[in-house]
Amino acid sequence: MRLRFGDLTFDGGRRLLIRGADAVHLSPKAFQLLELLLARRPDAVSKAEIQDVLWPRTFVSETNLPALVNEVRRALGDRAREPKFVRTVHGYGYAFDAPARDAKAAES
Repeated sequence: MRLRFGDLTFDGGRRLLIRGADAVHLSPKAFQLLELLLARRPDAVSKAEIQDVLWPRTFVSETNLPALVNEVRRALGDRAREPKFVRTVHGYGYAFDAPARDAKAAES
């Protein structure tokens, strides 16, 4: 999956998030979270499903997911109070809530 949104390009095959010509650092789990949210956009993804995908058969603290969402938001230049990309669905989970288009189509 290769998508453009805002001034960013997400390249799942190369495992890169790019702004302009520069790679934006994301931990492997944060990258996996962004990939999941992009794949399911515009639908909301429950916290339980996110935990099952990111940490299968593993118990993790409930604080891990919000910390990971904050890492993704920082990388995207997003803010929780005024989200452009990642929307909190209170009491449920998160959604990628911005227009994204195929990067190959955007380049032609």
